[in-house]
Formats: sequence, structure tokens, C-alpha cells
Amino acid sequence: MLKRIIGGILSAASIAGAFLAPGYLATLKYPQLGHAPAPLMANVKARDLTLVCPGSAFATGGHSGTSVSSFARTGTATVNYSSNLPGGVALKAIPLEGPGASFSRPANTSNGVATIATLSSVAVTVEDPGGVAQQSSGLFTAQSFQASAGAGINGVLATNCQNPEPESWLVGGVTTVGREALLVLANPTQTDATVSLKLWGEQGIIDGAGLNGISVSANRTVVLPLAGFAPDQKALAVQVVSSGAPLATWIQERTTRGTVSAGADLVSPSIPAATNLVIPGLLKRGTKDAQTLIAANPDYQDLTPSIQVFNPGASDASVTIQVIGSDAKSLGTVLQETVGAGSVGTFDLSGLADGDYSVFVGADQPVMAAAKLSRTNAKATPSNDFAWLPAVAPMSIPVTLTSPKSGVTKISVANGGNATATVQIVSHQPSGVQTLTLQPLASRVLAVPAGSVISVSAVQPVAATMVSDFNGQLTALGFVDYRNSGGKLSVTVR
Repeated sequence: MLKRIIGGILSAASIAGAFLAPGYLATLKYPQLGHAPAPLMANVKARDLTLVCPGSAFATGGHSGTSVSSFARTGTATVNYSSNLPGGVALKAIPLEGPGASFSRPANTSNGVATIATLSSVAVTVEDPGGVAQQSSGLFTAQSFQASAGAGINGVLATNCQNPEPESWLVGGVTTVGREALLVLANPTQTDATVSLKLWGEQGIIDGAGLNGISVSANRTVVLPLAGFAPDQKALAVQVVSSGAPLATWIQERTTRGTVSAGADLVSPSIPAATNLVIPGLLKRGTKDAQTLIAANPDYQDLTPSIQVFNPGASDASVTIQVIGSDAKSLGTVLQETVGAGSVGTFDLSGLADGDYSVFVGADQPVMAAAKLSRTNAKATPSNDFAWLPAVAPMSIPVTLTSPKSGVTKISVANGGNATATVQIVSHQPSGVQTLTLQPLASRVLAVPAGSVISVSAVQPVAATMVSDFNGQLTALGFVDYRNSGGKLSVTVR
């Protein structure tokens, strides 16, 4: 019996040795349980390009003019647009304030300028079911203009129509006495959005009730008075974060001195924070008239050009502001300033004579900025208006917008880079081409025809702003490109 047990153990050992032999192990085929298949590459079509325009201005007080929490549309906004659509692609517009809103239907313009007259906010979509169109401002661009001459609002409000985003930052706006800042939120989708706000002023972040859980229904526009969250602020920065749907956002700002309406404009979202920013288009006029008004009444002090710089970081920012003339006659200035962590600094650009300037902002950490420019003419009614000049993202590819069909319009192009830039400005219908060379930290101002499609491109990236004057009333728009991203998506099926 013992011999049988010992024999069995030796037999088992010999079999195990055979399995453990290195050569034998290499020949084994193990089952591949749970092995993931190779991923599939799927082409993802870019979301159709949609641009949202704000509609006509909001007047506080509602239709009666006495309701503190109500806002009524006043006047009519004109949306200039241009499109160059391939076959199978069309434009579709919807109002964002219910069935009663009115607007004219858009059509392909083939690089001409067409208009939509609208009271409500409106969303215009480039419907591209096959994904054949290359998205850009050359495919479709739209700008909103309104010259308001009402008792409550007197000035030109203008803006680029926006590609909606889930997050936006706005730098500009004042809520001191006689200054009103309204936050406009437009939802162009079929889905309700929930919004959270953060606000910063000169003393840092502003806490308060009602900043979270703000509802913006599908295909609707909501207006919020910023003074309700941040009263008596000389400078504001606002972060808008939405869930459920992307939004288009603006700050509508107006100035009233006593019973006199003294200008209005729309503040558009800022470009991302950066250590170098370029603000073209500080075309200063009416200095003598402005100085007379300032000397007589301190409430006119804001006729002096100024710049707001927002520091979103956790430590103080050292900022250099260079205001450089576009020619030898326009002598600029330089400011060295510190902007506290999480705060907005406001700095007057005083001592500038009438002339053409651009602003170059450098900082030791990323900041956002916008300049405020007033236009004063004692012989005009109203006698002054203002516009917010945005920091503009440098570009080299052609970027397109439309010029208004009246007024005097000029393009300010500034080179904030380290290399010489050759710039081409093309106008379509009427057609024309202007070419210029810009050294680093240099700018030029060129007149362009009214009611035209304007494209700017450059060998080295440059920033450009369109400034329009309507008999003393003022507006300024930065050149902005539009596109949604498509591409390839890796899909694994288990």
C-alpha cells in the first residue's frame, strides 16, 4: 500500500515537472476571457453654427415706466449679416421671446450684406445636415446695431452676435448713481438652462443672495439688473456659468445725468485671460468739449477714457498699460499699476489729445481688460455717447464682419507681437483691398465703406476693431471668428 502511495506521488511530480518546463509553458494557449475589442473611430459632425443677437434695448420700468422689476423692449435692432453658404446649407432664424416676436427671414447673401429687423433676441443657425461647410466668420457673420433716441436710452448699442457658450466672462459695467448695468442672458436651445453668477468689484469678490439657480427657459431671454447683486460699483467683472444649455450673454449699460440720457452700449464676453492683451480702436475725439463739461460738473469725469483690468488670480498682478498713437501726432502714455488678487482696477487714460491710439496691456499673470471710450460733441444731440472697446484675440486667418450702412466707419489694426506683420483688409461690395505693414506695438487706422463685408488677415497675428461714428454717437466691435469643433471620436463597444 505504501509503495502505491509513493508511486502516485512520483507520477504526479513528473507530470507537474513537465508542465513547469520553460519550453512547455511557451507552447500553451490561454483563453482570452474579457478581451476588449479594438476601438472604432467615428467621425463627429461639428454642432451647427448658431449666432445669437440680443435684439433691441431694454428700458427699465416696463411698458408703464414705473415697475422697478420690469424691462420692456424699446426701438428696433438691425442685424447686419453676411453668409457664403455651399449647396445644401441654409439659414434658419427663431425668436427667443415667444411667438409674438417679429423678424424677417434670412437668406444666403453670397458675400453681400442683408438685414434682419428685430425687436426680440434672435438666433440664426447655419443648418448643415451633411457637415459640408467649413465653419468661420466667412461662412456666416452677424452684427447688431441700434441707434436709440428714447427718453430713457440715448446712444448707439452694437455688438457681434454670439456663438453661445456654457461659460462666459464679462469685464465692464458700472452701477453707481446714474449708471445702469443689465445682464442679458439668451438661451437659443430647446433645453432649459440653470445659471450661476460670480461678481467681482474693486474690493474683490461680491457675495450676495440670488446668484445661483437662475433659470433661463428654452428659447427665451432673461434680464437681470446687476445693481441688485452689486450696488454702487465703479467697476465690475462677471462670470456666467450655465448648465443644461449654452447661453449668449451681454451687459447693457447706460448713463443718465440727472434727467438727461448720456450714452449706452453693450459689453460682450471677454477673450480668455492672458499676460499680453491688445485693445485697438481708441479713436479719441471731442477732447475740448469733454474738458469743458468735466470742469463744470464732476459727474462728467467718466468722459475721460479709462481701462478696466480684472485679475482673476490668487495673487496681485503687476500691470503695464501702454497707450501708443498710430502716428507721430498722437502722443500716448504709459501706466504702471497693481491690480489686487480677485479684483477689478479702473485707471483713467488722462492727458490724451484727440488722435488715434491702441492700448497694449502686459502683466506678470493672466488678466482680462476692456477700455471705455467716450465721444463728445457739444453741437450734437445727445452731446456724448460711449463705447466699450474689447481686448481682441490676435488673428492671422481671414476674420469677417459687416460694417453699418450709415455713419463713418474705420478699422483699427494693432500688432501686439514681436515680429513685423503684413496685413490685408478686404472689402466686398463695394470691393477693395488695402495692405499695410505693422511693426511690433504699432497700429494703423483705415477708413472702410459703409454697408460692406470686411475681412482682415495677416501674415503674423494682429488684433482689429471696427469703430463707427454716427454724428457723435459711437460704437466699437472687435473682429471675432466663429467655429464649433468636430473631428474623430474613439468608440469602444463591449
